Amino acid sequence: MPGFFDLVIFDEASQCYAEYGIPAIYRGRQTVVVGDSKQLTPFDLYRIKYEADTEEETPALEVASLLDLAKQYWPEVQLQGHYRSQSLALIDFSNQHFYKNKLQLLPYFKVANSLEPAIYYEKVEGVWENNQNEVEADKIVELVQQLQQNFPMASLGIVTFNQPQQQLIAQKIALIEEQGTQIASALFVKNIENVQGDERDIILFSVGYAPDIRGKMKAQFGSLNVQGGENRLNVAITRARQRIVVVTSILPHQLQVEDTAHVGPKLLKAYLYYALEVSEGIFKPQPLILEKKYSDWFLKEQLKQKKTTQELKEELPFADLTIKENNRYTGVILTDDEHYQQAISVKEAHAYLPLQLRNKGWFFERVWSREWWRKQ
Repeated sequence: MPGFFDLVIFDEASQCYAEYGIPAIYRGRQTVVVGDSKQLTPFDLYRIKYEADTEEETPALEVASLLDLAKQYWPEVQLQGHYRSQSLALIDFSNQHFYKNKLQLLPYFKVANSLEPAIYYEKVEGVWENNQNEVEADKIVELVQQLQQNFPMASLGIVTFNQPQQQLIAQKIALIEEQGTQIASALFVKNIENVQGDERDIILFSVGYAPDIRGKMKAQFGSLNVQGGENRLNVAITRARQRIVVVTSILPHQLQVEDTAHVGPKLLKAYLYYALEVSEGIFKPQPLILEKKYSDWFLKEQLKQKKTTQELKEELPFADLTIKENNRYTGVILTDDEHYQQAISVKEAHAYLPLQLRNKGWFFERVWSREWWRKQ
């Protein structure tokens, strides 16, 4: 008789085939299935899935992952807090295009005031030949050596958009190691098919795609242009804690993606535009837009009208108002307007958010409507 467990927990369930998880579910009194439907799904070209002949239409047989199966039958709770990225710019693209602006983003105070962009766009003059771009590979190796020297405590990761480019860069890294260059053991070189679960302080991308030696640009996007390929992009661009460096041989407008079968290449083009804007200092964080209508009676509107030497604005997604002096943040103001009303729980509003703000270096002030109107 098989053993039983009080609790069975599946992590990264989007990558687990449904039939692989069912036996463990039967052995648990309670089951928790954790995963992200916007990340990688089960993928194995050389594996034959279990199939059975049936005339009955069963929705459960149409799902690929254990996460998809669980969502059909069990209550779903979305975890909204995002903790990896120290800068809003590192996660804002995914928040907009994959998570419907539902993620709660809280950057570090020093990072929010830094003049250094969180994403760098490095344009090189590479050529696409045999599914590789040697100029980009050489630039990546050069950047690895520079970053190790300038930021010796930072961990590095390299992500490519196809396997031949990954192999080329790995070979060049191995070559400089043989020549005596010390490479940190934490460095990885991976393509977008196998980078899920990894995170590093700095991530370097080799986009690879470029005109060939005749100057012709081919629309070949590999696994990005399959159904669900956009999830691979989402995984790749959310691995960095501190900084992303995009090494590419093209400008965004050079990607011809209008006729691609799926959305992955289109989102890659959009991300290149976004990365270029962040690199050039054009990106500006936006306040959280909630479903409720805005009203002049909201406390934040009253506070903005109050005469003060401080500049109060709606600028960041995690607070009602920001306090700025000389175009730099000095703190934030929390009220009991929409942010407070939309909190998941009282503990989230009164305990978790203040704790996170302190941990990340933010000064904050609480203003309550009842106290405000009493003083008027």
